[in-house]
Amino acid sequence: MDKVITFVSAKEAVNNFLSNEFESFPKKLNSQFLNFFSELSTYEEEGRKLRPNILFTNAIDYICKTIPNAYKIEMFSDEADVMFNYRIKKLAPFTHHDWVIYVNIKDDVITYGICTVLNSIKEESFKKLIFSSPILKDRSDKISLVYVEPISNYSIILDSLKGETLSVNNTLDEAKINDWQTEIKEFVDASFSKLKTTEKKLNEIKTLYENIFDNVFKNVNGALCVIVDKDYVDNGFFSDGVWLKEPISFSKLFLRSKAFNESKLVGFCNLFMDMLDSDGITIIDNTGRIRAYNVFVESSNKNFNITGGARKRAAYTVINSRRKRIVGIYFQSHEGELFYKPVKK
Repeated sequence: MDKVITFVSAKEAVNNFLSNEFESFPKKLNSQFLNFFSELSTYEEEGRKLRPNILFTNAIDYICKTIPNAYKIEMFSDEADVMFNYRIKKLAPFTHHDWVIYVNIKDDVITYGICTVLNSIKEESFKKLIFSSPILKDRSDKISLVYVEPISNYSIILDSLKGETLSVNNTLDEAKINDWQTEIKEFVDASFSKLKTTEKKLNEIKTLYENIFDNVFKNVNGALCVIVDKDYVDNGFFSDGVWLKEPISFSKLFLRSKAFNESKLVGFCNLFMDMLDSDGITIIDNTGRIRAYNVFVESSNKNFNITGGARKRAAYTVINSRRKRIVGIYFQSHEGELFYKPVKK
């Protein structure tokens, strides 16, 4: 008899996670969500890849009232619990620009809609504001809340207001299982290691970069970003690329004055993401300035044991280069594998 291996244990873990947060989660809704769960990380709508975030709660009005600048749009209201798949498919296209689908379950009525926080691009995301809110945490005994976030083609994370986290991963490659938020934070810290400013302004610009790379991770098919020292002068290693005559400095956009132009900031953030989405390497320095893009390096013969495509071989060529004043590299694959590694010394 053939041996059959399934992900039943993952299904049971998700089911238990929901049950622990919601004492009376509707059975049919639970069944539909579990059936839909495997589609979340590879969901497509008319050829466009989406990673819809879903917020299950019993207190969407209170949450949006508590989080500053939060906004919600209710779309559907059902007394039955059999419409989940249909409602999610109708709402998923709106999640491409950071709107979150909410499913509010209260008094035998299920309402569906979308919500977000309408703040500056340099401020924290809706999810981070929810889970850092002391008001919401203090009411975690009364508020049921599960945040479902597909973060790659093979990984979905569930977080609860009670502080529990469940990571469901369907890859057999342990190298691909890492804490992507920690990797991005290490990269961002290295990107501003030599920027001199106040602690408040440094935190603001780091939050901006974290928001940019959260978006890159979720919406860009692959990226390479190298950090060099602020005094780096290329001697030919990165010569095959476009070096900016005047580096783009986010610090000059809003750190040196009390007021800043949000439209200009968003415009440069989008430009940065487009550079990261292009072929080759984007180069920044450790004061956060964008120095070059569309840069290519000749892959080293030492990388023949590296499993992956040209992007990963290029990443390890930089890592193993041992060149002075090259700090490290951010790597992101088409499938969602991500890491930040310093250059070997």
